Amino acid sequence: MGAVSSIFDGYPAELIGRWCAVSARTARLYKAGLRRPSRQALRLFALHRDRQVLCGPWVGWLVNGDSIVDPDGNATTARQLKAYWMVMQLAAAQARQLGPDHQRMFYELLKSADSS
Repeated sequence: MGAVSSIFDGYPAELIGRWCAVSARTARLYKAGLRRPSRQALRLFALHRDRQVLCGPWVGWLVNGDSIVDPDGNATTARQLKAYWMVMQLAAAQARQLGPDHQRMFYELLKSADSS
């Protein structure tokens, strides 16, 4: 008879602990099947596994209904985010048409957003 599969298979205990907000020891017990995780820990794990949690570079951002809110309080809807790539292409084309100075300004603005 084979080993019983677990939701935690394939994930290191350190990551399980961080995602479930438990100690490394508790995460190892979960992974080994020696301790049953709470429903909340399982939910947290599933949210992280399914990439439905904002973390890392997204610290300070909030999800509010169908909008994501940046640390400065600017809200962007899901529909606006879907249109982002097209808007950027339009802005790049406009800068190109206006000439080299505008095109340089456009790319400098994009670079400055990366560093903030």
